[in-house]
Amino acid sequence: MPKIISQTITPELPGLWFEGHAYSKSNLYKIDGEKLPPVNYDSHTINSHSLTHIETSKHTQENGKTIDQELEHPEKFFGKCLVLKLKGNHYKKINDSIFHWEVSLTQLQEAIDKRSFSKLLLSTEFYPENEFGFHDPNYVLTLSKEASQFLSETDGFNLYGTSWKSSDYNPGELDRPIHNILFQKAVILECLNLKDIQPGEYFLHAFPLPIKDASESPVMATLFTYDELR
Repeated sequence: MPKIISQTITPELPGLWFEGHAYSKSNLYKIDGEKLPPVNYDSHTINSHSLTHIETSKHTQENGKTIDQELEHPEKFFGKCLVLKLKGNHYKKINDSIFHWEVSLTQLQEAIDKRSFSKLLLSTEFYPENEFGFHDPNYVLTLSKEASQFLSETDGFNLYGTSWKSSDYNPGELDRPIHNILFQKAVILECLNLKDIQPGEYFLHAFPLPIKDASESPVMATLFTYDELR
């Protein structure tokens, strides 16, 4: 069966970036006896960065590409994908509540093990979940600059995904270096649900909503095994 790796959207989800709730809805029409129209129809408000989402270079760069511009290159959103689940527990304590695993170039290369890919989804075998099944925001997972530069220099690389809520951890600073290195070649997919996904090669389908001038969009990312495709 195809594996849906986007988190389920519910009104209870808290915002991950101090924006209140990640999702809310209000009713526009409701089936109610003889009233017209005889339909259920809701208005939906979505704060994409607190949900599974695609983001483009417009997210961190004033003149970056937007979702609709990146959709001119649809090959970025589907194709051969390598899922990595790093072994062990290398989350280092930053303070009483924050732990950070900055993935080194060596750790990344050893996990890739010379396999080819155009898309790479990264997580770890160990990470706590919050009550909604998301990778705990306090267990930060990012690439080092060297590891992200290695990806950006890899032939054909065009999408990076992570189970954590962002691709940078640079509190109090204006720079988002990992985003900007990856954006040289790729779009970014964040807040993935990879807990029950076995590492290996898959076919990824992760098209965003075609929102004009947007820097991000919610997405229902799906993995298929190659046996399923055949």
